[in-house]
Amino acid sequence: MEHEGQAPDLMPVDISVELADLIARYPLPAGVLDADMNQTEMAQALKTSMPTINKWISSENMPVVQEGGLGKAYILRLSHCWAWKQARDDSERVRQRHSASQINALQASFLGIDIEDPQASLSAKQRSELAQADILHSKAMQQRRQLVPLDDIVELLESIFTITRDKIEAMPDILERELGLRPEQVVMVQRIGADLLTSLSEKIEEKELSERDVVDVEVQKQWLI
Repeated sequence: MEHEGQAPDLMPVDISVELADLIARYPLPAGVLDADMNQTEMAQALKTSMPTINKWISSENMPVVQEGGLGKAYILRLSHCWAWKQARDDSERVRQRHSASQINALQASFLGIDIEDPQASLSAKQRSELAQADILHSKAMQQRRQLVPLDDIVELLESIFTITRDKIEAMPDILERELGLRPEQVVMVQRIGADLLTSLSEKIEEKELSERDVVDVEVQKQWLI
């Protein structure tokens, strides 16, 4: 019999060594009991949306206790999915830090700066020379209509979309906490946020960035530094 503060019986399931390691590394927060949930409940628990949960299951091997289909619902275990998401978030943070580090290193190499040298510094004259060189380089790139590389634009848009997605997915929990929304209102906010993210994703896919002809433009005569 289930008592208050006691977790109900969980469905028996075999887990891999890798998942067991993740669960040991990322246990549930203190006071949180394990539970078997459906997709909607897990989306609420992880402060995300149903489409995201579905994508993680189908494309990123999010652990499931019971596969859904043919009238059978998905069953997801909180401790498994929590550990998996924490590991995923850590991996993404490492990737972002590595990318930022390599971008800085590459930009420094263009300017002849050793970023690994803690004593490295630029004199006023060096900064002026680098600024002038950058202005001349920017003018030349604009003449070739290559002022901003396409990869930089794609990376920027991906970063903006990631921030937007994270904020929208966290919004139901924030509104519930700050404004005291009722459960049905929280579900409505989640649905609106999920629809918005889906629309953004579809628009990005529809307007896939590609090279296009551009008209000649006059080079700017003044530049901001």
